Amino acid sequence: FVWGVISSLPHSLGIASSLEGDNNIIGLYSGTILYMVGLFMESIADYQKWSWKQSNPGKFCRTGLWSISQHPNFVGNICIWTGIAIMNVPSLRWQLVPIACLSPLILWKFFLGQAEGSITSGVELAAKKYGDDPGYSDYIETVPLLFPDLKRLFAKK
Repeated sequence: FVWGVISSLPHSLGIASSLEGDNNIIGLYSGTILYMVGLFMESIADYQKWSWKQSNPGKFCRTGLWSISQHPNFVGNICIWTGIAIMNVPSLRWQLVPIACLSPLILWKFFLGQAEGSITSGVELAAKKYGDDPGYSDYIETVPLLFPDLKRLFAKK
């Protein structure tokens, strides 16, 4: 319940606002683009991991989006809710903007906590499951937890 309330803050506050907004087309388009990128990223990441597990049972996924982020599905979700926040900011009273921004910030902190293992035991479980694979330790050391390293991604090889 709390997760749903926090996640939907930007949309809920925007839809409940009595302001009509200022037709900020830049905010609408940039928020929509970020939303679409996030939806695409989360969907592709989930499909890639599912597909990987079908053909490589018991092995960890490090292809596609998983080669540039240890948790690309989390990054996609953060982009979705940040995009929704950007789309709704023009219709909010200035006092509500920081509250709407809590959604992507809390999601980022929550996902980072999950990725680091401070919230769940997922990191421990993965280490037990894949720890014997030498590629796994290299993956953990070189691939960013959440957001891809853009310099490394676009570096000339």
